[in-house]
Amino acid sequence: MELLPIGRFAQLTGLTVRAVRHYGELGLLQPAYVDPETGYRYFAPEQVAEAEAIRRLRFLELALDEIREILGACDPSFTRERLVRHRAKMAELASTTEQILATLQRIIEGEERLVPGTPDIRTEVEIKDVSAQDVLLIRERVPQEKLSEVIPAAFNEIAAYLHERGLEPVGPPVTICPYADEEGMVAIENGWAVPTSVPGSGRIEAATLPACKVLAYKHRGHYSELDRSYRALQALVESEGLSVAGEPREVYWTDPDELPDPADWVTEIQFPIVRDEARIAALAGTAG
Repeated sequence: MELLPIGRFAQLTGLTVRAVRHYGELGLLQPAYVDPETGYRYFAPEQVAEAEAIRRLRFLELALDEIREILGACDPSFTRERLVRHRAKMAELASTTEQILATLQRIIEGEERLVPGTPDIRTEVEIKDVSAQDVLLIRERVPQEKLSEVIPAAFNEIAAYLHERGLEPVGPPVTICPYADEEGMVAIENGWAVPTSVPGSGRIEAATLPACKVLAYKHRGHYSELDRSYRALQALVESEGLSVAGEPREVYWTDPDELPDPADWVTEIQFPIVRDEARIAALAGTAG
């Protein structure tokens, strides 16, 4: 069998010599033979396909660790599962990019300010009593920047568990979302409303969300813009002299898998508040 010197191998695979060396150092693409005197690297002809797979996966922007797992598995079904997961991540990235481009255009054309003002939402906010609700939830302490990955993953894990037991949730998914701590970590709770007495399993816990009175506002749009609605709710709480009585809740009334356009997404933000009947009544007189 004729071995290929690194330059010829690189030319056949579409990689640079530097890339071939780099992948070898990472254990992704080891040479078939290294000359002990010169240190020259040689590759077997059958390694061309392996190198091409690495090049294509890198073009598709898979991380090197993911590529290593795919190549190590040598399992088409495993590869397909990883590519499906990666496609979903790239679709979310594309959606975010489209949103950025649209926002840039609005700012450039003067249709939107760089720092938007806080809207007065008193005619859109709802004051309501939320009943106690049995839930299955997953509690995690995670970096704030990982929330967009952690939240849907937790919902999917609980949904799969319910499906195994032949059960369906009795309401939309909900997140108890405290603010980040000094280290940028969030002690988040993600769950589904379920029928009474559904047991937990593993890290999935059975719990009951307590009853409370809330200020509720339905945010319409991408999750990355939720901060605007949080600011508007906080401004309303402060202007009306109300006191918050618990961590904010987010109720997801729409499923991004069913509604790909973020403009159609509806997330209800709920601020539990102290039952100050006089101040609540005053706000109720102007709320929608």
